[in-house]
Amino acid sequence: MSASAYTPAAARPDARLPVLDGVRGLAIVLVLINNVYPEGAVGSAFDTFIVHFTDFWWVGVDLFFVLSGFLITGILYDARGGAHALRNFYARRVLRIFPLYYGVLFVIFFVVPHTGFATADQLERLHRQEWYLWAYLGNLGEALHGNTHFRTDHFWSLAVEEQFYLVWPFLVLFLERRRVIRVTLAVMAVSFVMRLVWCTSGMSYQWAYVLTPFRFDGLAVGSLVALVMRAPGGEGLAWLTRWAPRAWRVCAPLALALVAAFELPRSDAWGVVLQVIGYPIIAVAFGALIVLTLTAEPGSRLRTFFGSPVMGFMGRYSYAIYVFHPFVVLFFMQRYGWGVAPQRIWGTTLPAGLAFTVAVVAVSIAMAFASWHLYEKRFLALKRFVPYDRAVRPGADGAPVRPPAAAERQRPE
Repeated sequence: MSASAYTPAAARPDARLPVLDGVRGLAIVLVLINNVYPEGAVGSAFDTFIVHFTDFWWVGVDLFFVLSGFLITGILYDARGGAHALRNFYARRVLRIFPLYYGVLFVIFFVVPHTGFATADQLERLHRQEWYLWAYLGNLGEALHGNTHFRTDHFWSLAVEEQFYLVWPFLVLFLERRRVIRVTLAVMAVSFVMRLVWCTSGMSYQWAYVLTPFRFDGLAVGSLVALVMRAPGGEGLAWLTRWAPRAWRVCAPLALALVAAFELPRSDAWGVVLQVIGYPIIAVAFGALIVLTLTAEPGSRLRTFFGSPVMGFMGRYSYAIYVFHPFVVLFFMQRYGWGVAPQRIWGTTLPAGLAFTVAVVAVSIAMAFASWHLYEKRFLALKRFVPYDRAVRPGADGAPVRPPAAAERQRPE
């Protein structure tokens, strides 16, 4: 697809791009590889390498951040000037995010304590963090109080995104595009300086990983891509199309090298380098990937991969898969010892590790599928009451303008 063939500014604010479902699918696949393959599968040098290699793919969360920044900023910008844009944005976010999240918290805090599934230590730790989780401050709760040992630590990333949603809509909806770009660059610079000071002072690695002020890179890069794409006259999209391949060729290998330098030897020194400069490099690589995917020619490998039914399926159900999979891991590990320390088969733990991974992923997908069709879909149907104003379109200067009333009346609902 040529640069001119993709015109995000002309798209509906709530339009769905199938290839981005595929990108979201890649993000959840990477997260699953990282979180599900048993850490106890170490043994031979080969087995140990496999365990460390699966640990590379925590970057899937960073891909989620970049994609969220891109999509949310694009939705907000395209809705500028529309009726009740801010109200509708928050209402639609609540309908998408809250039912599953708070449904799971209800089970954790009101059902699990009566089942014997959680130990006394886990219940005490959960109680300590309960109100952090209810308030979407799970990242702060983990930083202050440590892990609950009940596999709720993945909620940190949901907290980062929700905290982003609290502030970002006001900037995108009410500031001029160039000013939002300047604010975004300033936020990235502040986040970089904060990590530099924090990490070189020997402060907690975990705090720099989970707290929102340290983790703006992905959200900011995604936002920048969305804003630059919406430059008037298609100039921004043309610029991104020209530079994305170069950014990918430089940043993707560099990001992989930095992750490997930290994960393979588990080096604290490389961990500091990764946190300080690795996060923005990873974010730029994924930002470039989004541009490359959106502008890829039909039939190209990139378009075929991300447009495939499998990747699209994983992307559509990625939110519930992300929420459920750590609890499935916990269940399997508590019930089946081979999930904690996989047995050797033919001298390697790889077959047992893969079997555990496949079992957990299959159950997580089944739960996500059931959750979507039996529960989440009921809330999503309510989005029809808070539609974005589709009559708003950008003018020649990039500012939103409203068509004449007659055109609005002729517009199908």
